[in-house]
Amino acid sequence: MNTTDLHFADKYLHHQINLMRFTAGEQKKVLAMLTTMEKELKVKLHGDLTDFGRARVNKLLRESAEVIKKAYSGIQTEFDFVGLAKAETKYVANTTFFRLGVDASLPTEAVLKALASDVLIEGGPSAKWWAKQSDDLAFKFANQVRQGVAQNETIQQIVRRVIGSKRLGVPGIMETSKREAFALVHTSVMQVSNDAKLETFRENSDIVKGLRQLSTFDSHTTKICIAYSGAEWNIDGDPINGTTLPFEGGCPRHWGCRSTIVPITLTYRELGIDIDETKGTRASDMGQIESDTTFSEFLKRHDDNYADDLLGPGRAKLWREGKITLTDLMGQHGRPLTLSQLNAK
Repeated sequence: MNTTDLHFADKYLHHQINLMRFTAGEQKKVLAMLTTMEKELKVKLHGDLTDFGRARVNKLLRESAEVIKKAYSGIQTEFDFVGLAKAETKYVANTTFFRLGVDASLPTEAVLKALASDVLIEGGPSAKWWAKQSDDLAFKFANQVRQGVAQNETIQQIVRRVIGSKRLGVPGIMETSKREAFALVHTSVMQVSNDAKLETFRENSDIVKGLRQLSTFDSHTTKICIAYSGAEWNIDGDPINGTTLPFEGGCPRHWGCRSTIVPITLTYRELGIDIDETKGTRASDMGQIESDTTFSEFLKRHDDNYADDLLGPGRAKLWREGKITLTDLMGQHGRPLTLSQLNAK
């Protein structure tokens, strides 16, 4: 990785941390709305379950479903994805093209509005994912209430099924719903960021000649992002420089993905600037390492337990024996292979 690419790697990885901080702020907004919804449901349980008659229970479930639907519909209006997309294009322009001394072409506002209003996560629109979470919670809520009534539980016991109890170590269905909502917020933010950056790279294809994935080097990196670490494609998403894995839209590659796509630009010499390109370093959980370190080299610097925990003992054994590469963890469509599939390679 030359000096120019190293600069972009450092800047974009640092920006990814800032994006996660931004995400945390958005998650707090969602938590506040879900907490308000939780209180409304709790009031309804206390007020409408004084009589366990079937009509009373059915009325409660209908009204609670509306409370849940309203809350999740409100959550989606809290996000300014158009503003986020605009901020990301400006970041790319200032970080990438300003440093190179060239003017950047930015996507039009219409393009940014289109990508922000139609955020696709694993093939499904963001709005559909929120609707699914809403429906799932309403279904689980109804199940818990019916089970509690059928077992002649007290109102407090039924409330505990929904809200949970930290003192008793009972999570309740709301804890799962909050985690799923947080994951959707994170992935939505990363998707909008990725789409806006890619649009900006493509608008400047005379300067950006390729794309590279940067994966975080630590014990939380997923198998998908381990395999994709350092992979490169041309501006159209075709694999280059030995990469075999498909681009498939870039990052995020999974829920909670922390990886990012950075530009491969013309070098200073290609731009007519007489500056030597040198290697540098980048951060990892082992401190600073050379910028062109591969994930395989990174793993070899740790003991066997580290690789076993990260890859799984079976996969790590095959990798240490040289029977598979880290890229082999994925199939031709960029999806993780099972251990039996890897053994058959």
